Amino acid sequence: MQKIAATLRHRELTQEIYNIGDEVAEYIEHLAEAIADYDGELTEDCLAEFNEIIEDARVDARAIIGELIGLRQALTSGVRAGVLSASASDEEKVPEPELLDARGLEELFPVSGALLRVDDMQTSLISRTDLVTQHLSEIVEFVLEQTDMVARELGVVSLPHLYARIGDIVRVAVTGWIETVVHDHPAFARTMRGSNPPAFLEERARIDAIVAKVAAKRSLRGA
Repeated sequence: MQKIAATLRHRELTQEIYNIGDEVAEYIEHLAEAIADYDGELTEDCLAEFNEIIEDARVDARAIIGELIGLRQALTSGVRAGVLSASASDEEKVPEPELLDARGLEELFPVSGALLRVDDMQTSLISRTDLVTQHLSEIVEFVLEQTDMVARELGVVSLPHLYARIGDIVRVAVTGWIETVVHDHPAFARTMRGSNPPAFLEERARIDAIVAKVAAKRSLRGA
């Protein structure tokens, strides 16, 4: 019975690792959607939410990994205890995304110069936005792949350190976009805002409507 309980707990904690990675990836996607809509205020709100998620992910991952290490040692020790494989993964680590900051965006897509046309400036600002959203999408893939690697082999990556680095990479890219597009060119950002409404806002509105409906029914029953 003890081994069955340990195995079930191991599965539960392994799923929790995936859940943490999914949540971090989800909030990065929220940032990408807000940026694609040129919504500076929403992007800043999403960045604040992302910072909280990253801190929670680091704390939760540290606790889960610690318990999982003990469980895996127990489940892989002894001649008759071979429930899990203790072998290390042979897969190569996924390359970490590079930093993309405000200076990089300005160098790649300049908007200054006496001969620069308005159309060229708009093209550069759109290109900055597209690059940042693409960069965030690549970070999402990196997070999910790294999380999967840890779920299968605990020692391959330190999840708390991984999420700390991801937090830095995302913050630099997002703040770089806010600075070089929203703050430096507010009229352009206002003009473009609303061109790509974020899907996650619709999902939040749908959930809020369901919650409100349930609350209304409970209120009527209690009346």
